[in-house]
Amino acid sequence: MTNQTNVKKLGAIFGGGRSGTTWLGSVISSHPDIAYRFEPFHRLQSSSSNKALKEIRHKIESSPFSSEDLSRLYEALLPATPSVDKPPYFKKNFERRSSKGQQLIYPLARKTKVFADIFRYLYTPQNSPMIVFKEVSLVKLLVNLLEETNIPIVYLIRHPCGVIASRIRGQNESLMPDGRRVILKNLLVESQLEWAEEYITKLDNLTIYEQESLLWAVDVEICVKTCQSQLNGLLVVYEHLTEEPFEVYKKVFNHFGLELGPESKNFLEETTQGTSNGNRNRYEGNFINPYFSVFRDPKVSRDKWKTQLSSEQQKGIMAIVEKTAAFQLISNQAFW
Repeated sequence: MTNQTNVKKLGAIFGGGRSGTTWLGSVISSHPDIAYRFEPFHRLQSSSSNKALKEIRHKIESSPFSSEDLSRLYEALLPATPSVDKPPYFKKNFERRSSKGQQLIYPLARKTKVFADIFRYLYTPQNSPMIVFKEVSLVKLLVNLLEETNIPIVYLIRHPCGVIASRIRGQNESLMPDGRRVILKNLLVESQLEWAEEYITKLDNLTIYEQESLLWAVDVEICVKTCQSQLNGLLVVYEHLTEEPFEVYKKVFNHFGLELGPESKNFLEETTQGTSNGNRNRYEGNFINPYFSVFRDPKVSRDKWKTQLSSEQQKGIMAIVEKTAAFQLISNQAFW
């Protein structure tokens, strides 16, 4: 049974969509003592766990909440559900009923309940390992976990042009949602940011690149400010991560109370070599769309936006994001 001790065994990764959180999460997952869960609040929409997670999320976002709610969160995240326990897979130190065949069963478990039940039975941890989950865009959840708990949380931020170029490409290929632009006005009002007021009446005249810029700015402004004000928050800049991956990942693992061990060092090195040596197929098989793959040259991916976005599009984005304290902070640190 989960007890108060397990509250201390939770960790989290947050960031906006297309900010590099999948790569960060995969490297964290390679640690043999971590059970990693991929976007549980977004992806468990049709599972039996959905009701429990919805209730927990509502309590945390509404606040106040108790350590018992965090204990319930741990319990809800522990089962190996194929929606959130996805490739790549690694050897683990914690006990499971089986340590083999997970990648082979995974595609069947995604399609049928019988194999999903088998997947859960075989690969759910039998003791209480540290669980690290990764989520995107859930600002209220991040803020309240940072301000009201000691859970170690990493917030990943990427240059807005890189994020927006990648998001819109994904939206054009029907791989990424664009629904948040519909509620952009409400998000601007709720943010209570002074610079946001001037855009509330201009939304219909903005390009989709400028609207996505506002989404980036609202989320990042609040998250960065909160992360910097709390000891359990670690702010990581994607461009710094791509430039000095081993140094930055060492800090990330230390934040979770762990070391960057040989398993994670080897996997990290493989992810930065691109796909030419077959690493992608070995770890991800044919189950992961290349758009979402973590196997690529991160420096090449980092700078793609410079040719993907026109100078006019870049200018429109920068006119908005340069007003934020978050952008100015990272720029002053010479990462952008």
